Amino acid sequence: MPVCTSFFEPVKVQSMAISNDNHTGKTNVNKPLRIWVYKAFSEILFIILSKIVGYRKDVILQNFRNSFPEIPKSKEAGLVNSYYRHLSDLLVELFLLNNLKTKEISHFVRYENIQLLKRLYRSGKDILLLASHYGNWEYLLTLPLVTDYEVIAVYSPISNAAIDQCMLRLRSRFGVRLVKKSDWYRTVLKENYGKPRIYVMIADQRPVPPYKNPVHFLGKTTFVQAGCERIGQKLNCAIVYTDVEKMARHRYKFKFKLMRDSGTEIRSGEILEAYYRELEKTILRNPSCWLWSHNRWKNHEAT
Repeated sequence: MPVCTSFFEPVKVQSMAISNDNHTGKTNVNKPLRIWVYKAFSEILFIILSKIVGYRKDVILQNFRNSFPEIPKSKEAGLVNSYYRHLSDLLVELFLLNNLKTKEISHFVRYENIQLLKRLYRSGKDILLLASHYGNWEYLLTLPLVTDYEVIAVYSPISNAAIDQCMLRLRSRFGVRLVKKSDWYRTVLKENYGKPRIYVMIADQRPVPPYKNPVHFLGKTTFVQAGCERIGQKLNCAIVYTDVEKMARHRYKFKFKLMRDSGTEIRSGEILEAYYRELEKTILRNPSCWLWSHNRWKNHEAT
């Protein structure tokens, strides 16, 4: 399996202006003090995670070694640091995003081909939007700013009620409707809708036993959840993959790729295979931006 050169070095990104199809104005947001503060917090978190705590370092290393066995050990420290650098950015970005003015958001979030969503909306098609734990999936909360679709996303409640309500307020700021994981399938499959909807699913979740639905992913057999495929089939959604690229510190580009115009008449496992092929391409372009500290292959044999 080929490995991109950025895997051998810490991620190097440049400062650049990012605009959406319908947000063309450039806003200089590097000057405000609050942006500098978030960057400083990220630097502090990086030192804590990488130098002091060594957060889940064994899991990160094992995942890297299993997925990319050809990487020489002399390069491991650099790639682990690259991941810690991204993880530190990730931890502050939800709060950064929710403290930006609306006119500043397009500097941090770019949707490259929003015209695809507009075309599907005009045809009255619901969309199953398949995202992943790559880049910053929280930035997709800004989708209502650039589409007429109603956007619905699944979330896992936090056990502390006060923190859970706080996070719900943050994540709902731009108009996304959040549905509890326990209510997701009932809500999606049984509610009657009028306006077309985008259903956002993070599709690279670890499955629960008994393990089934194997795909070949990052060089090994990997068991996956099949719920997204079932929803696409039952609702006859257009199925769209979300490709993500980290353009600079705290700045991401999202590009939508139409996988299927219709979820019906597809063989079992077809969408899962296609999704994981696309995700593999995204990861190989810049491996440090996937969630390597998550033990994706825990408790099941991956060969």
